[in-house]
Amino acid sequence: MTNKRVLIVDNDKDISLMLQHSLRLLGPEYEVVTVTDSVSAISLIEKESFAVVITDYMMPVMTGIDLALVVRRISPDTQVILMTAYGSTNLRDTSKFLGLDGFLDKPFPLEQVQEIVKRAVAQTRDQEPPPLPPPDKPRLSQAVYELLRTLQNNSGVRCVLLITADGRPLQVVGQTAGFEVASVSALVAANFLAAAELAKLVGNLTIFKSSYYEGENYNIYAHDVNEKLLLAIVFDARQKPGSVWFYTKHAASSLAKLLSQAAASSPAPNQA
Repeated sequence: MTNKRVLIVDNDKDISLMLQHSLRLLGPEYEVVTVTDSVSAISLIEKESFAVVITDYMMPVMTGIDLALVVRRISPDTQVILMTAYGSTNLRDTSKFLGLDGFLDKPFPLEQVQEIVKRAVAQTRDQEPPPLPPPDKPRLSQAVYELLRTLQNNSGVRCVLLITADGRPLQVVGQTAGFEVASVSALVAANFLAAAELAKLVGNLTIFKSSYYEGENYNIYAHDVNEKLLLAIVFDARQKPGSVWFYTKHAASSLAKLLSQAAASSPAPNQA
């Protein structure tokens, strides 16, 4: 029997109930479970099988992106759909980069949710046996996530962002409630570039490696990974920055090596 179990993760109970009712209209074979936080969701996914997880993006403790990455590790065949009221091109691009299976901008027609869930369930059903994943990408994605999670745990910071040099967020670990990830990423990258140009003006011709911003409540430390990516660390202003700098520099070095090794092992474009 095809698995048509759907898990809805949203701290807005009204939205969860609305989605639950809508999806149950698809037929009695659809079983819909709701939880209000990522921790409960992870606990369920570790014990039970779900064809689809629909998660809100902005939640306490973990973002929907964080949860999606955990789901990928625990249950690779589960389809993950991200929904958000904070839709942006950067967030949509991030969901595509991570290979999520659907994206919903709130408010959305319930019929749209039904169609996306039916397609996701069908995709799960058709994977007999599941196709081989593209070489390296899932392993690389998971390795990057684990490295960022380790950095957050070791340094005790609020969140870690992996962003492109032009300001697009690629991966986020930690708590982001209260600020817009896309805007923070864009500003960090712009300020990093401006600081690098300033360093050149005063005669520093080497690669600019890091920048630091102090605030009343939170500080932000940014460090270059490979001239294409940046690590941005958001941490409490009362926290001493020394340990943050130490762990971030080591993580940036490890990440650069990881990406370099992955690039070296990837086949050339026309290689058989």
